[in-house]
Amino acid sequence: MNRELSDIIAMVEAGQFDLALQAAQEIEDAPLRSWVLKGIAEAMAKVGQFDRAIQIAQKIEEGSSDCSEALLEIARAMAEAGQFDRAIQVAQKIEDAWARSEALKDIAEAMAEAGQFDRALQIAQKIEDASDRSWALAEIAEAMAKGGQFDRALQVVQKIEAALVHSWALAEIAAAMAKAGQTERANQAFQLALQVAQKIESASDRSSVLAGIATTIAKAGQTERANQAFQLALQVAQEIEDASFRSLALKEIAEAMAKAEQFDRALQIAQKIEDASDRSLALWGIAIAMAKVGQFNRAVEVAEMISDPIERLQTLFDIIAAKQKAGKGEAGKE
Repeated sequence: MNRELSDIIAMVEAGQFDLALQAAQEIEDAPLRSWVLKGIAEAMAKVGQFDRAIQIAQKIEEGSSDCSEALLEIARAMAEAGQFDRAIQVAQKIEDAWARSEALKDIAEAMAEAGQFDRALQIAQKIEDASDRSWALAEIAEAMAKGGQFDRALQVVQKIEAALVHSWALAEIAAAMAKAGQTERANQAFQLALQVAQKIESASDRSSVLAGIATTIAKAGQTERANQAFQLALQVAQEIEDASFRSLALKEIAEAMAKAEQFDRALQIAQKIEDASDRSLALWGIAIAMAKVGQFNRAVEVAEMISDPIERLQTLFDIIAAKQKAGKGEAGKE
């Protein structure tokens, strides 16, 4: 990185946008100048200087990836600030189809979080990219469920075509139902989530989603149902022929079990992982999950199982950091 560029970045970080802009306009290399202007526009948007951010974005070559990405970040920032109409206007100016879909997805999700479900659904239907549209609908359904609108959430989920996203959304709705005391409906939604997950073609993705469903349900207090999902995830993972994909799937299951505080089972799975790197990552995840719930001695024992000395040392440092954080939290309560 040359001196001039590092100076501009320092100016942006210090909020000295005028100075940064002057320096950026003196850059002769056109692609580099566009990239720097994009960064300045994004930084302005993050601190709420939307008009100026748009002005900067318009100085970037129209239709370029830098211009589209700058407008995407501006639209996101506007949506986070609740300025939905302006965010939509900016999103519609984005020429790149992927960036435009991303912007509309984020706007729809922000609207849903604000309880503007009808508007969120209208925006979601305008999203061109099928994956972004599915995730937007899933987030809207989750927000509805958290707000107690279960019937409506289930209706929205039916519009999601991708089995992976569909099953994830159903699990979130089931968890919300369980937390609201609607146990029977939660069980029905959970079973439906498992059925949809079984339709996922990729065994690796199917195993990962089933593990994720289990974690979600476990956090909602549905231990028996979570165990059912974990068992299905394990069955799928063990049937994966490719050793590297099988190791990755088992790692994800072990990490999911640790998040659900099923530490003994998580360790059993971790020890079956063939790939040393994936096994180390799984053990790190288990150790950190233990530390987060105050089981520091056990976390250290797990860290000592990591064969790589550098990864083992890093895990021990992370456990110490978690313990210090927990200590500060206790001190703050006193």
